[in-house]
Amino acid sequence: MLRNYIKIAWRNLLKNKPFFLINTLGLAVGMAACLLILQYVTFERSYDDFHPNVQNIYRIEYDSYQNGKLAYKSATSFPAIAPTLKKDFPEVEETARLYDADANVVTYDNIHYRENNYYFADNSIFNIFKIDFLSGDPATALKDKNTVVMSETIARKYFGNQNPLGKTVKLGRNPYLVKGVYKDYPKNSHLELDLIFSYRTEPDAQTSWGWYDFFTYVKLKPGTNPDLFQAKILNLVQKYNPDRAKTPGNHSDLLLQPLRDIHLTSNLNQEAEVNGNGKSVAVLSIIALFILVIAWINYINLATARAMDRAKEVGIRKVAGAERFQLVVQFLMESLILNILAVLVALVIIQISAPSFNELTGRPLSLTQWLQRDLWLPAVAVFFGGTLLSGLYPAFMLSGFQPITVLKGKLSNVTGGLSLRQGLIVFQFAASVILIIGTITVYQQLRYMQNQDLGFSTSNKLIVRGVESGDSTYEAKANAFKQELERANLVEKATASAYVPGIEILWTNGFRRLDRSDMASNTLYNTAIDYNFLEAYDIKLAAGRNFDKTFGTERRNVLLNETAVKLLGFDNPADALGKRIRSGDTLTIVGVVKDYHQQGLQKGHWPMLLRFLPAADRFFSLQLSSADDLPAKLAGVKAVYDKVFPGNPFEYFFLDTFFNEQYKAEQQFGKVCTLFAGLAIFIACLGLFALATFIAKQRTKEIGIRKVLGATVPSLIRLLSRDFLKLVVISIILASPLAWYAMNRWLADFAYHIAVPWWAFVLAGITSLAIALLTVSYQSIKAALMNPVKSLRSE
Repeated sequence: MLRNYIKIAWRNLLKNKPFFLINTLGLAVGMAACLLILQYVTFERSYDDFHPNVQNIYRIEYDSYQNGKLAYKSATSFPAIAPTLKKDFPEVEETARLYDADANVVTYDNIHYRENNYYFADNSIFNIFKIDFLSGDPATALKDKNTVVMSETIARKYFGNQNPLGKTVKLGRNPYLVKGVYKDYPKNSHLELDLIFSYRTEPDAQTSWGWYDFFTYVKLKPGTNPDLFQAKILNLVQKYNPDRAKTPGNHSDLLLQPLRDIHLTSNLNQEAEVNGNGKSVAVLSIIALFILVIAWINYINLATARAMDRAKEVGIRKVAGAERFQLVVQFLMESLILNILAVLVALVIIQISAPSFNELTGRPLSLTQWLQRDLWLPAVAVFFGGTLLSGLYPAFMLSGFQPITVLKGKLSNVTGGLSLRQGLIVFQFAASVILIIGTITVYQQLRYMQNQDLGFSTSNKLIVRGVESGDSTYEAKANAFKQELERANLVEKATASAYVPGIEILWTNGFRRLDRSDMASNTLYNTAIDYNFLEAYDIKLAAGRNFDKTFGTERRNVLLNETAVKLLGFDNPADALGKRIRSGDTLTIVGVVKDYHQQGLQKGHWPMLLRFLPAADRFFSLQLSSADDLPAKLAGVKAVYDKVFPGNPFEYFFLDTFFNEQYKAEQQFGKVCTLFAGLAIFIACLGLFALATFIAKQRTKEIGIRKVLGATVPSLIRLLSRDFLKLVVISIILASPLAWYAMNRWLADFAYHIAVPWWAFVLAGITSLAIALLTVSYQSIKAALMNPVKSLRSE
């Protein structure tokens, strides 16, 4: 019986080859798109899941309130928190601290590399995180000071095929003994761990309640209620450092962040890496569902549209004794075969497109992911769910025809099927309109961020990294480097600073005004600059003056930005001039600069304090006259750098490219939306084309009669196209408010953003109507031009 079902199903599918091919192609493209997105979404949601008992591991979030307002939310906290939690709370099984120092040069013999992904850590980190050692003992690897463990890739980079254990590398000028090598750390982690150095020994790094640059991880004992535990530690800072709460409105909260939630939901200050976006992942999941549903709708539409053609078949089968259940099984078998073929084609599409998709998303996705239960189970569910969803309604509708009515020829229309088809077409194009509006909005927001006045110049700026472990001679060497470049006419201007735009400032201090004893301390973000920084970056002054050699030493003078002036309670920039502020040192405000964007427009302006501390400068900003003869200029700059800073790697980047890297996630999201919006429209049009073809065929005799009675070709084209276009208009009306709401929610994550452009709705509507018209017009024109003699001959 089963073989008979399969044979008949296959014959029925081949009987209508155009519809068979359109259905197969639509389902295959829909499944491939859905499974590619599912692969990406699964990877994004798998972050940090590889740790044992991950449900009990948390990171401590530090929230600071100043003057009754939330000043900042930080992923880092005080180094004293970890030992305090372990000592005071029996619910705590283990704690560990990681300190992310600035990028520094690691040296072995004559091999020098600037490493970015390294941390100083407690040895207890191996009791919390899953780090698989290939050699060495994790129980003791970092217990002694000046020890280090490294990933296998890093070990090969420095030691080749040698055994690294017992060898010594230098971090800056400090030696560290290699005590272990571990497997490369998984990419689906919120941390990148290439090297782990033994924890710092300074007293402040052990007991400080004021230095908050340390990642703190806590592993709770099984069965601990995290909400109750968080309530216990919320005000822990005030208990051990009551000075932080002396001023009304000032306090600090400690919160628990589940480890597996960090990647998609955390966007705090001082994150270890750039995290993902949970909203974007959710949007992509919805897009995947839209595309798949659109493909299923095509099958349902064509199956119900062909109901009239298959009505006699059903009637004869019932007269011959077939039961309804047998007919349902027969039609479901057709759906199953079609879906199996679509899956096979989809797998070919996935295999071919996987490298390009990986490049587009920036994620190391591979076919090995399909071995994971979290991925193949949903994929199997998609397949069988699609088979049932797309096959059940047509099966029950077709098997429900009454044989007497059908064989007498009285079944002239299927009203329910028509209504369903119209509703499904509306859904298809509504989904497509939402995707078009969303894609336009994403690109407009991206364009807005890239073209916005940043408050400084990025044109032709070459940034060269300085030496991270500078000694007492560093300031003189830095000045020599800048002067030599200018003397050799390699650059127009040269300036040095602790940070450049595009890099998060990690240097913070709480400052209070000395002329207002009633005002609390406020956190300002510090950077160090030299005399030429403002001029080189074309940063404007709002009041006062720049640092100037004619004023002698400037080390006790500072510049503020406009946001810092407001935060400290000054009425205007001029009012701040000459005032003194204190945070350990007493400093005098001599100038106020206009706000400029230290980071991308996802974030607001930071309250910044600019200090004259040349020894703290770690970046050289070099203004090139133009991009002409760039290789020669780079070679000249490198030669001077090697001369002044021998033994240090020469690393550089261009500021405009570097700054726009902050928008990489939005760029990728826009490209992904564009790709899958196009696929959704393509699949919808496939179904619409097939449906238009079928309906034009059904109305062939009607068209012939109308032509005999004098109907013109344009009037017939309007007649055949009008019903489809009405449905598209309805879909535009329904989709517009949904798209407006969804995109406003997405834009709310940006400190500076556009309004959803009104013309996006107009363009999406016109595009949808034009695509629908082009899709159905071919069949409409073909039917309208047909010779009425041929269509009426059988009458």
